[in-house]
Amino acid sequence: MAFHGDLSSYPLPDLLQWLDASRKSGALSLSWEGSARRIYLSSGQLIAASAPGLWERLARVLAHTGEVRGERCLAALRRGDSQGEATDAAVRQVAEEELLGALVDLTPSAGTFHWTGDSDRGEDEWIPLQLPLRHLLFEALRRMDEAGDVARALPHEQLVLKAASSVPPSHALQRAISSLVQRDDEVTLSRLRLALGLPRGVVVRAVFELLRAGRLLVVGASPLEVDPIADMLDKGAVLLRERQFDAASLVFGALLQSDPGDRRVREFARMAEREHIAALYRELPPVMRCAVVDDPAALAPLRAEERIFARCFETGWDLSAVVLGSTHRELETLKAVARLVRQGVLRPL
Repeated sequence: MAFHGDLSSYPLPDLLQWLDASRKSGALSLSWEGSARRIYLSSGQLIAASAPGLWERLARVLAHTGEVRGERCLAALRRGDSQGEATDAAVRQVAEEELLGALVDLTPSAGTFHWTGDSDRGEDEWIPLQLPLRHLLFEALRRMDEAGDVARALPHEQLVLKAASSVPPSHALQRAISSLVQRDDEVTLSRLRLALGLPRGVVVRAVFELLRAGRLLVVGASPLEVDPIADMLDKGAVLLRERQFDAASLVFGALLQSDPGDRRVREFARMAEREHIAALYRELPPVMRCAVVDDPAALAPLRAEERIFARCFETGWDLSAVVLGSTHRELETLKAVARLVRQGVLRPL
């Protein structure tokens, strides 16, 4: 199925949420003010992104990091080889930042979109990615919320930047910026933009992250005050990317208790729960039916709700029916069933 429209009547966040919830597979093309991006989805998961001139922009950034492997990755993509070197982490990092910058610029703007179930990449300059669509959406919204902080910290492009740490950052784009700043004592934001060939929003956001981490200083300005909530959100995002869902839920639970009114925290908590649910459904298909182990010793330690779930499976219910019939939240029900399967109490048929 193909359809198209304009983003003034169907805002980009709503469109991305629908594609995620529907677990769509295909390609979404976005066009605005002479710019264009295309993202490729598989069951709601971002698997690739393309844009005109993308490989050249990434190559310019990688040239300032000394990433030989990244350059081999781009060379492989130009040859049409999407395997091996094309999965380089530095290339993915810069490509994600470039895409996020485009989405941040596009979200409040007018543009058009076109969705198609055909995910053929043709002659596009694309980069393979593996990223939940909801993570991409949340990160774009979070950056929009923090746009005021970024503007106050970096109000114009003639600010001179100085290195405050010799330890190279882990992110490829930040490494490129740190390298340029360390080589030149008079680097400004405008000169960074020219050297990297990336949009202003992408460069300024990366510089802001370096300021917040204490790796850069603005000449004549006081050090940037660290936002503890933003710092914890970043740590929580890393846990989510590593699929450490229980640890991430502890982080966001603490944040919700300390500042329940912060929209960033509420949105990230919801996203963490949806991502955990999606991961459990990949492990436990909704149509899964289970047999209950015939072992009184294994059943004896079960809690009351776990016994109820076991009885439901004994009557022939599949997982989706158990979730719908449960008095507990979807996530808690799925976690309990997954625990019973891992303990051997339930055996998938």
